[in-house]
This record gives sequence, C-alpha cells and structure tokens, in this order.
Amino acid sequence: MSDRGAGAFPLLDGYRAMAAFMVLTTHVAFNTGAIFLPAVGPLMGRMDFGVTLFFLLSGFLLYRPWAKSAMAASTAPALGTYAVRRAARILPAYWVMVAFTLLLLPEIQPVSWQAWPVHLGLLHIYLPGFTLEGLTQTWSLATEVSFYVILPVIAWIAGRRFRGDPSRSARWQLSVLVTVVLASWTFTVLRVSGALGTETNSGYWLPGFLDWFALGMAAAIIQVRLGMAAPPRWMEAVREVARSTGSCLVIAASLFVISATPIAGPLTFVAADPWTLVVKHLLYGAIAAFLLLPGFLGRQGADSAWARLLTYPLVVYLGTISYGVFLWHLVLLRLLSSTLGFTPFSGGFWILWPLTVLASIAVASASWFALERPLQRLTHRSRSARPDVASASPSR
Repeated sequence: MSDRGAGAFPLLDGYRAMAAFMVLTTHVAFNTGAIFLPAVGPLMGRMDFGVTLFFLLSGFLLYRPWAKSAMAASTAPALGTYAVRRAARILPAYWVMVAFTLLLLPEIQPVSWQAWPVHLGLLHIYLPGFTLEGLTQTWSLATEVSFYVILPVIAWIAGRRFRGDPSRSARWQLSVLVTVVLASWTFTVLRVSGALGTETNSGYWLPGFLDWFALGMAAAIIQVRLGMAAPPRWMEAVREVARSTGSCLVIAASLFVISATPIAGPLTFVAADPWTLVVKHLLYGAIAAFLLLPGFLGRQGADSAWARLLTYPLVVYLGTISYGVFLWHLVLLRLLSSTLGFTPFSGGFWILWPLTVLASIAVASASWFALERPLQRLTHRSRSARPDVASASPSR
C-alpha cells in the first residue's frame, strides 16, 4: 500500500463527494421547505451531518503523519510546509468565492466594508452580526482552519513521549485524545447549559467539535499501529469491525434514522431543548465513525459493492472537486432561486436540487482546474515534508 496519505486510502475521495453533496442537499431542502415532507424530509434535514464527515476526514489524514512519526521515531512533518500547503489549499479558492458573493449576490447588497476583512479572514464565527446569505456554510471552514492551527500543538504533546516505542506511544497518544475529548465535552456542556452566556456564535467554535476531529485522529493512530509488529488485540478487533462493511453501514444508517427523529431536536430554527443538541452531536460522531471505518481501517481494495461505488471514477472526480462544491453551492442556490422566482420555503426542491448540483459541479470544476490544482502542484514541488502530509488532501 502506497504510503502517500490519501493515495493509500482510495475510498476517501468517495466519502468527500458524499459529504459535499449531503451538505448541498440539506441546504436545498431547507431553503425549499422539503424538510417538512413526510419521511424523507427529516432525513434530508439531517444531511448537515456531511460536516461531521469532513471533520473526521481531516483529523485522520492530517494527524496520521504525526502519529507515525511518534511511533517510528522518524522526522515529524515540517511546520512551514504544512502551513503553506494548508493555506494554499484552502484560502485562495475561498477568497474567490467570498469576493464573488459579496460583490454579486443581490439579496445581501449593500455589503458593509467590515464584512470584507471579517469574511476573508474567517473571523465571522467569532464576531456577531456578520451572518450573510451565500456564506453561512463557511462557519465549518472557519472551525476547520482553527483545527489546522491547533493540530501541531496537540501533535507535539502526543508525540513527545515514548518515541520509537509503538505500543507505549500509541497508548500515550490515545490518552491525550481522551483528554481532548473530555475538554470538548466540558465546553459543550457549559455552552448548552448557558454557563458561557447566550452568545450563539460559540456554537461554531472549535472546542465544541474537537471530539469529532479526535475520532479521526484516533483512527489514524490505530491504522498506523496496525501496520507495525504485534498490534494490540483490541485494535485488531476494531479492524475486523471495519472489514465488515455491511455491519458498519447498517449501524451508521440506523443511527442516522434515529438522528432524524425529535430526539435530536428540531429541523428548523425553532428554539430547541439544549440537550437535544448534545444528543445530535453525539449521534453524528457515532454515525461518522461507523460510516468511515471501512475507509480508514477496512480492506482498501474494491472487494465490496460499497468500495466499488466509492472508487467509481465519477464519484472519485466529484470527491476531487468537493471543496469547490462545498464553497459555491449556497451562493449558486440563492442565485438560482432568485432567477426562477422561488421564495424561501415555497417548494421547488426537484427543480432547484438538480440545477444546484449541475451548477456546483461546473463552477467547482473550473475552480479545481484553474486555481486549486495549479496551487496544489506548486506547493508540492518541495518534498521536504513527509509524503503523507504532502498528499493529504483537504477535507472539503
């Protein structure tokens, strides 16, 4: 198996495609009122779960080289290269989309000058009053960039003890992640209980989502340790679960159906019991873990219908351009709705959904070939960092 990050895990592009189009679908369903349809509506309303997939994918791919470095006592990823590649992969395409939206989306005009530095700097989740149509999905991008910043710190803490001792290093790294998860849950409990005040922006901050990233990071530790001699039996048991693709998918699907019930709160902006938000958060993490296990730890060959689906060329391509789909779909949806005369919650899902899908694919393809791929090639000319960092594509 090629030791080149995402290249060693062929199913992950398919998961990216799934995540991006789930986010697109939930936004079209919400804007058209399709979330109120019986049976299928609540399921579409919970497809914001795609964000959870993105966060776990980032945790897995980006932490994996640090996990391997600690267990093998090898050179850790170069921070400068890591920072340049993350910035080049995320920011230019984002800036183009933000500029287009702020300049040309009619319904948000006129835009205050303050909106420009706030949104270009991914600061809108920290400052109240800057929620703008066409850009609301980018809260998760701001959260993810926060993870990029803190990841080297967590990796340094997790990797400084027992270097070169795979078993003890893996245990220490997992114990650090347990601490991270407990800190994340503590933040969430304080937030939903009102102990942190009534500011709603805090619901977008990184501490509330570190447990999702940590799930992906834990999978990376297990995957690396399984590739070394004498892995623990419990890790081998986890791998056996991951290799039972059908079981993982059934569990994930069952939990997803549960998340579409009132136990996980309302589908609209109606005030929710704060603790239903906690239930939803925990369910999303569990669903993502079981859904992604075959991609993280399962057999990487196309030995199942699921693997063949995720590695189908069209699906892989959609995963390749998924970041552009994520960035552009909402502003395109707003423009299409306005052009066709659809007002919010007035219907039109089966018209707007295919049009938004096609428009998003077209614009995302242009973004990939004209901007994202050239920048990625430019920043990968230097091979000073470990290959699996270099090849770890972004979670969007």
